[in-house]
Amino acid sequence: MTTICGTIFKSEVLRKSIAPNRIAVRLFSSVENHDHPIVELPGLGTLKGSSTRGAWTGSKIYQFLNIRYAEPADGKKRFKPPIPVKPWEGVLDVSMPKLGSPVLMDMKKYTPDQLAQNHEDCINVCVYTKNLNAKKPVIVYIHGGMFFTGAASHFPPNYIMEKDVVLVVPQYRLGPLGFISTRTENIPGNAAIHDVKLALEWVQKHITQFGGDPNQVTVMAQSSGASMVSSMLYSPAIDTEKLFHKLILQSAVCFTNWSYDHNPVENARRIALAAGCEPKASNEEIEQFLMEIDVPRLLSGFTKHYRYQMNNEGVNQIGGCRLVTGCPHQLYPELPYHAMRKGKVRKNLPMLIGTMQQEGSFALLDIFIALGSKNLLQQKSLPSHMLLDEINRIMGMDDPSCVTRTLQSLLFYNQKLLRQNNLMKMIPAMADSAAACLVKGSVLKQAQLNSVYQPNSTFLYSFDYAGQHTRFGYGFDVSQFPFTGGVHHTNDLLYLFPYPAEASQLNEADSQMAKRTVDLWTSFAIEGVPSAEGLPVWPSMRDAYGPYLKINQNCTVAENYAQEFTVTMQDPASIAKSVEQRSELDVQTPPVRDKQQYRKAVVQ
Repeated sequence: MTTICGTIFKSEVLRKSIAPNRIAVRLFSSVENHDHPIVELPGLGTLKGSSTRGAWTGSKIYQFLNIRYAEPADGKKRFKPPIPVKPWEGVLDVSMPKLGSPVLMDMKKYTPDQLAQNHEDCINVCVYTKNLNAKKPVIVYIHGGMFFTGAASHFPPNYIMEKDVVLVVPQYRLGPLGFISTRTENIPGNAAIHDVKLALEWVQKHITQFGGDPNQVTVMAQSSGASMVSSMLYSPAIDTEKLFHKLILQSAVCFTNWSYDHNPVENARRIALAAGCEPKASNEEIEQFLMEIDVPRLLSGFTKHYRYQMNNEGVNQIGGCRLVTGCPHQLYPELPYHAMRKGKVRKNLPMLIGTMQQEGSFALLDIFIALGSKNLLQQKSLPSHMLLDEINRIMGMDDPSCVTRTLQSLLFYNQKLLRQNNLMKMIPAMADSAAACLVKGSVLKQAQLNSVYQPNSTFLYSFDYAGQHTRFGYGFDVSQFPFTGGVHHTNDLLYLFPYPAEASQLNEADSQMAKRTVDLWTSFAIEGVPSAEGLPVWPSMRDAYGPYLKINQNCTVAENYAQEFTVTMQDPASIAKSVEQRSELDVQTPPVRDKQQYRKAVVQ
């Protein structure tokens, strides 16, 4: 990127005004040099951005990268709700990307200069626009990453900004910095939710200056980001009607066991002990220790805790990177599911919502790693029905009432399958069971609920397209595992954002799918109805299971979403490395190094 200083025309009257208006926008926003636009945010200060290009037409896109919207959450501000950014003097250069919220494996690759930075100065937002003086619909994208990884820089604008929208990508605090809780005022929990709320408030106040319409805001969120945003719908402390007007939820909602820290106080202690705190420390000493240790040490303790809990207790027993109920600020006095059951729902929200065809294949990696750590991969003497209990524990589905187990035996694990006592032959059922229990069932529930109040504006989908690239394994070697990812969790992002770099070079078929996906998503944000040239009309969901759109090279409308619960069992070759999969298991326990690499990358 080149650096060419822009110009700005101000009047003394407008300089002192903090009320956004169309005249102020035109005076404060300058793109005369077409490379580094200048924008002034009333009441805050002046920004200098840069430019990039659309992927297909080469249209110019103005970008303002990592604009701070909150003060650094360091010192006594660590773990607390964010403090809105204070005004600054001079022109703030936001033309180049900055570091995101710290992630331990990423920090190991930092340069000395990056290591010297304040890693808790990470609450910022990227804004992309093509016309500073327009009034375009706004898409705010909240990224996923199992609540502990991901970055705004992983979601560049070059596909979505081919359309007439403004794109906003907030960075919020991740992992323990954003979620750890002792349920006290010192470490209340849910700091990341407060970050996202403040980012949406920032959009309402300032998006006009970037050519966006604050009255046409669509939040688009994926995986844990979708869980976070959907949970806000059920929080008595957040009025989402004032923050956004449409919602796109991809591959998750908040009605899931894995979204919550069910034992936050004890998990905070475990993380502190893993980071080196004295075992006999009081609760007050635990809090002081967590407040004072440096970021790498905090993240190291969290990573050790995460790995141990995942392998030995299950995904629903992990702390430090989950939502918390009963926190002092009363974001969630009760589980959002319970609030929903009491009728505390938003009834005026157009929604586009759906899942990937093989949502459960990412969980298979966790299952095999955990089974390997217990030497159960080659254990022939353990009956399959007992192995199923272990798998359910890993996935946080170990139901003492046995209801989950009973339903699984009806849908996934029949007598013939379990009688073979062959883990390899169980893989398609394991994938579908994980997908249904971790993602698809709860997404369907949210869609059903919304369709009651928005029968003409609830659009359900299954993303079925298998392209050249995949995010299965998230860049790490998964060749040792006896399955592929199929249409994997997060693969839809390949067609919305050109990231990672090796997956941004699309062949012709993938380019067409990217254009189609962008058309569907942005038309919903602009018009409230998803559409694309050459596709059938996407009907709104009007029944318990549909209709819904199956997104593929040839899109079709289906009527019974429940069929998606067993889609891998219907086509085992979709995740098999060969059509005839090996009958004897010869996979070895993944080495510790691979475990660490994979655990870092789970669900970006």
